[in-house]
Amino acid sequence: MIEKTFVYGDSFSNYEYTKILEPSLKSTDMWYNHIAKGDVIDRTKPGKSPHTMFLQATHDAITHADPVRMIVALGACQRLTVYTDGWNEEETLKDVDPDTPLPNPARRTTLDDCEPFLDRAEINMQNMAQFHPTLIWANIYKDILDLALRCDSQAHELLILHMNTTPDNTWINKSHPLVAPLCERAEALPNYMTEQESCNLFCQRHDIRPVDYEQYGWQGHHGVEGQHCFGTHIAGKQPWN
Repeated sequence: MIEKTFVYGDSFSNYEYTKILEPSLKSTDMWYNHIAKGDVIDRTKPGKSPHTMFLQATHDAITHADPVRMIVALGACQRLTVYTDGWNEEETLKDVDPDTPLPNPARRTTLDDCEPFLDRAEINMQNMAQFHPTLIWANIYKDILDLALRCDSQAHELLILHMNTTPDNTWINKSHPLVAPLCERAEALPNYMTEQESCNLFCQRHDIRPVDYEQYGWQGHHGVEGQHCFGTHIAGKQPWN
């Protein structure tokens, strides 16, 4: 029985960010609530990269013995992960929390404690090769396959989809030898919804404009109407592994 749902995403699925844009929004309006089961563990954060989402999801998959539901909502895919804590002995995060109030035993730190140190890399014009779209997408497809295998082996329910990527803005050559076999296998998974079914494209087809359309156009963030309609659409598909 599923008692927890983990949600991984960036600003397109983050309640606090979206509420700033549309103050009437309630947390229950977020699209993923249409497919969540049990307690929702929100691991969304504005600016989060796909690499961070898959890293966190893999952690959750291997540390939860009982089946959980996992939703990976890929947002802006041209991002790389950085970790901002100090190096080696200068790291401030320890395996136990030194600030645990006495006389309690020291608290073991968790994945949640790592969140403040996970950020995205700013583009370094001197080392643009690290942002090469072929490399980025090859790793995204690899991570999709790795996580799907992990969830299958541990009976977790998994859904991976896109929020703002569309077929005309993927910057990807799916026939490239580094990408092709990974992409083909990933797109054959029943629980991976490609950019052909992203929230962006769904809302364009139904003429539901983002609440910040004047600033970002169709690449903007959706409020109550878009969240509800997309969530209902996904719930009707039931695309779980």
